[in-house]
Amino acid sequence: MTEAPGPAEPHDEDGEEFDAESRWLSWKEADGKQPGAVSPHPDLARDAGFEEPFRSTGSAKEWAAEAARSLLDVQFRRPATRTLLPLAYVLGVASFGIGLPIAFTVLMWKTSAVLGVFAALVAVPLGLTIAASVRLMLEFADNAARLAGRVEHISHLADGLFQALSDVAEPVSQLSEDVRAVQFWRFRKKK
Repeated sequence: MTEAPGPAEPHDEDGEEFDAESRWLSWKEADGKQPGAVSPHPDLARDAGFEEPFRSTGSAKEWAAEAARSLLDVQFRRPATRTLLPLAYVLGVASFGIGLPIAFTVLMWKTSAVLGVFAALVAVPLGLTIAASVRLMLEFADNAARLAGRVEHISHLADGLFQALSDVAEPVSQLSEDVRAVQFWRFRKKK
């Protein structure tokens, strides 16, 4: 009776496939194909190769070079949030999550043995709490960077929509004036 579900055939003239579930994705794809359109996520496209920077030696070297370039970019010409997140996470956990509890424990041991034992018991939960806090702050920074990219994308869509509506408004206005100029449809009073 019914056909088995299969891949949908494109219905448009260009043969482009759009995701039927999400209008936003189809608008995003259509917007990206306009001539002269700016990429809505320049930082995400640039960081696409750094999803797992430590998977291989080559990708680790590429990531290290990109991180060094990002650190030396004192003019802030391009976003570096996504590139520098692994470095910030490793340094934050090493210095604050591990180094701070160890320094706290050593300092307490120098003061007294009882405080040293107490500090050793508190050091592990303190280190885990600090590491979790560093992770959450960096995820917040990552989400803020992604949100900024999406807001920029929405701004580009709004500009395109405004231009399209402006292009339609003029012919509709002219058509409205032409229709008002037609006199045959007005009724005349019968004598």
